[in-house]
Amino acid sequence: MKKGFNKILIVLMSIALIGLVIIQLYWSQKVFVSQTEEFNGRVYQSLNATVDEINQKELQHYYSKFEDVRSDFDSTVDKPQVMSSQLIQDSAGVTYITMTRYILERSVVQVSETYNDSLIRANLYSQEKTVKIPKDSGADIIQNLSLDNEENFKNANFSIERLARLDAGNRPISKRINLALLDSVFNKQLKRRGVMSHPQLAVLNSDSTLTDIASGGFNLKEKEYTIPIFYDNNDRPQYLISAYFPDKQLSILGPIIPIVMLTVIFTIIIVSVFSLAIYYMQFQRSLSEIKTDFINNMTHEFKTPIATINIASDALRNEKVINDSERIKYYAELIKQENKRMNTQVEMVLRMAKLERNQLDINLQEMSVEDLIRKSVSNIRFMVENSNGTIFEEYKAVDSIIEGDAFHLVNALYNILDNARKYSKESPEIFVKTYNEDNFVVVEIRDKGIGMAKSVLKKIFEQFYREETGNIHNVKGHGLGLAYVKKIVDLHKGEVHAESEPGKGSAFFVKLPVKN
Repeated sequence: MKKGFNKILIVLMSIALIGLVIIQLYWSQKVFVSQTEEFNGRVYQSLNATVDEINQKELQHYYSKFEDVRSDFDSTVDKPQVMSSQLIQDSAGVTYITMTRYILERSVVQVSETYNDSLIRANLYSQEKTVKIPKDSGADIIQNLSLDNEENFKNANFSIERLARLDAGNRPISKRINLALLDSVFNKQLKRRGVMSHPQLAVLNSDSTLTDIASGGFNLKEKEYTIPIFYDNNDRPQYLISAYFPDKQLSILGPIIPIVMLTVIFTIIIVSVFSLAIYYMQFQRSLSEIKTDFINNMTHEFKTPIATINIASDALRNEKVINDSERIKYYAELIKQENKRMNTQVEMVLRMAKLERNQLDINLQEMSVEDLIRKSVSNIRFMVENSNGTIFEEYKAVDSIIEGDAFHLVNALYNILDNARKYSKESPEIFVKTYNEDNFVVVEIRDKGIGMAKSVLKKIFEQFYREETGNIHNVKGHGLGLAYVKKIVDLHKGEVHAESEPGKGSAFFVKLPVKN
C-alpha cells in the first residue's frame, strides 16, 4: 500500500468517525430535550389536575351547606321570582346572611264552559334561608357579595361559588389546604401520568413569597413549576403552588439511559476498532519497511562471503595455485570461514524463528556465569585486538552459579560484546564486570562507543530493529542480535536493559537468577 493512499484512507476514516460521533451526540441531545419537554408537560398537567381537585374539595364543603337552597333554586328556576338578601352582624361579630326569594305562581281557573270564561289566579310564595358565617371567615368582605342580582341567583352554583370565594378567601391558607393533602393529590396525579420523580412542594403568596405550607428544606430559588390555586372574586390569583424535582435529571434520563449506554458502548467499540485498524496499518507498514531493510541487509551480508568464495574457487582452478599446496590450504580455509559466516547468520534467523514459535529447546544445567563470559570474550577477543582494541575483565560476583543453557547464553553475551565492538570508534574499549545484586548475578558490558539516543534505547530489543534504515551498511547486522538476547534472557527468567548517551558509549546489564 502506498504511503499517500494510506494517509488518505486514514483521513477519510477519521472524518467518518468524527461525523458519526457528532451525529450520536446531536441525537442524544435531541432525545434529552424531547424527554425534558415531555416531563415538563406531564408535571403541568398534574399541577392543573391537582388544583382542580383541591378546588372541588373546597367547593364541596359549601355545596353541602347550601344543598337545600340549591335544590329549591333548581326546582323553580323557570318561574317568575324576586330575590333579596340581608346581611346582619351581631355584637359578637357573627355574621348572618338571609336570602329571601318570592316566587309568583300563576294558574288559570275555568269559570264557564259555555262562554269559555276563565280567571287567572296568582299565588305568591316566599322562601327564606339564613346562613351563619363564623367570625374568622372575614365577614367584613361578605357585604361585597351582590345578592340582589337575579340573573346570578337563578343559578345556585354560581352564587354559592362566589360566596365560597369571598368566604374562603379571607380564611388563612393553613385552614384551606395542608401539605399532606397537597403532596398526596399531586403525587397521585404524577403517577397517573407516569412521572415517578419525588417533588418538593410549597404554597406561595401571590407575590411569590413562601407561606408556612412547604416541604422541609424547600428552596425558593429552585422553584421551577408554578401555577395559581385560589382566586379572589375578581379572578386574581391569591396563592400559587410551586414545585421542583431534585432528581429531575435522573427521571428524564432514566428511560433513555439504556439506549444512551448502548450508543456509548457501540461508539467506543467503533473508535477502538478504528484506532486498532490505524495502529495495525501503521504497524504493518513499519513491519514491511523493517523486513525490506532486513532483506537488504541480509543480502549484503551474504554478498560479501559469496563473492569471496567465488574468488577463492576461481583461484583454486588456477594452474599456479594447483601446484602450491600452501595456497590451496589458504583458499580452502577462506572458503570454510566464509561458509561458516553465512551458516552463522542462517542459524541466527532460524533460532529467532523458533523463538517466535516457542520451539527453541533450552537445556538447563548448573554452570558458572563467569565461565560463560570468559568463553564469549575469547570468541571475540581476536577481532577486538585486530582493531587495536582492548577488553577489560573484572569478576566480583560472590555467587555466580546459575541454571542455564550454555550454548544460548554464550551466544547472547557474544552478541552484546560484538555490538560493543561494532559501535566503537577506531580502537574499541570494552569493560566486562560481574557482581551480585539481591538474588541475581549481574553481567555488565560497557563500551566507549558512539552511544544511542533515548528514542533508540526503547526499540533496540525489537526484532529487525536497527538504528539505520534502508540499504545502509556502515554497520553490519540485520537487527536480530539484541532481540535474540532479550528472548534468551527472558527464557532464563532474567532481565536485560541498556543505558546510553550519544557520544559517551553504552552499557548493557544482564541479570540472571542465581541457583539457591
